[in-house]
Amino acid sequence: MKTKILNCVVLLAMLFAVCIPIGVQAPSNITMAKMNGGYGVYPTKVELMNADEDPLPPSVVPFNLDMVDAESVDATGEGIYVAVLDTGLLSNYLYFFPEGVVDIKEEWGIGFTHDVWYDPTGEGNWSIEYLNGVEYRFSYGPLRADRGFITHDSGAPDKYGFGWGSGHGTHVTSIITGWYLNRLGVQYWVKGVAPKVTIIPVLVLDDWIEFADDGNGWFWAGGTWEMVAAGIRYIGDLAKKHNVKIVINMSLGGSEPNELIEDAIDYAICRGVIVVASAGNEGEAGMGWPGAYPQVISAAAAGWTHEYIDYITGDPNPWYWWIKDVPENLWTTDLLGNEFQVYLTDFSSRPNASLGQHIWDLDVSAPGAGVKGPYKPYGPTGWGYYSVWGTSQAAPHVSAIAALVLQKYPKVRQFSMEVCLKAAGLLNRLTKLFETERSALVFDIFSGSIVTYTWSWDDYGTGLLQANDALCVARFIFRSRGGRGHTL
Repeated sequence: MKTKILNCVVLLAMLFAVCIPIGVQAPSNITMAKMNGGYGVYPTKVELMNADEDPLPPSVVPFNLDMVDAESVDATGEGIYVAVLDTGLLSNYLYFFPEGVVDIKEEWGIGFTHDVWYDPTGEGNWSIEYLNGVEYRFSYGPLRADRGFITHDSGAPDKYGFGWGSGHGTHVTSIITGWYLNRLGVQYWVKGVAPKVTIIPVLVLDDWIEFADDGNGWFWAGGTWEMVAAGIRYIGDLAKKHNVKIVINMSLGGSEPNELIEDAIDYAICRGVIVVASAGNEGEAGMGWPGAYPQVISAAAAGWTHEYIDYITGDPNPWYWWIKDVPENLWTTDLLGNEFQVYLTDFSSRPNASLGQHIWDLDVSAPGAGVKGPYKPYGPTGWGYYSVWGTSQAAPHVSAIAALVLQKYPKVRQFSMEVCLKAAGLLNRLTKLFETERSALVFDIFSGSIVTYTWSWDDYGTGLLQANDALCVARFIFRSRGGRGHTL
């Protein structure tokens, strides 16, 4: 497959870095393709949870919640809105987020998309594909705001009856609010970072399947700049119209800056919205945008050095590792000999000077390795409970903590929030003072071996963000000023 690049950057989730023909129903053949520009989600790898796990306690504190110390604070995010700009929610989202337990603002939910069609005589402004030497052109129309926020899945298929969308937005939401794990007819509540926030689902990443006249089809997933910018501006308008406090979470990104996106971000910030985005999953290649914009609060992906460790310690229930206790003092030597129990993932994007990025553009780190939750991969696979890796998972931890701060100090604006969270991260740096580099040993469930992760002092923002630290810093900054100076 060869994709024609017009005047914009191609970006999709890393899952779609290659073209894979998939036979779905003879004689059709669907190929995963790349559209001419846009944004994609930021997962790097996923693992389906073991279906044979023994019963859990009725209320579960997952390791990632423990890492950010959210269970020790009295703030819940009540009265604050978090807009999840993502793939929307799976059609059975109430199965994970029941009414009366999780507050989803359905009437404010929205979806932005474009119509796509096979256009053999047109310019192919969406994508030009090649299969067996034959050229196929596809075009797209103006932005639509009537898509709705439900992901294409088996319960809400597309116009052809396919449910190939991703549950990425559902997984991101579960980190913020918490979620119900339903097993063998029994429900277990897995706690979230800000359980009382109100979620606004905004679909800005969609999926499309279109067929040529000869029966060959192509599958695209992601979002255009117009879709993402429209979602950001929509939230800015909501905040102003209803005079509510909203945090935008964007677990998505592109490989180049875009004026349309940055203007939309500034528009929302001027209306009091807090904007958080993932840093990207490109490692040393650099941060993605919008996370790399200096006015955006960006999140790198950290992990716990004890993840999956029970699989090599002889523990009779090794799958329970994800609800094990993370020590309050992270500088506690673990079973692998690591003196610090947090590591920076190798995929987490670092600032790249050749792209004009600076070390201060990356703000903080948060859990982004092996985070459990309801998820559905792109393609014909159904939903399940998955462990997911990516800065996509780090960002909602940061967004939720920002919501906790907003609950206590509702006048805080973007710049002051960024200063507050950066200062809190300094309390949990991933390197010692004057230490330029640090390494950690971690058991990798995919290779079944112990691997070494190495990072530099300028790769992770200021440090691991924890909820109690953020609230403590906020109390010091905002109360000590007698209410002055925290609306910037």
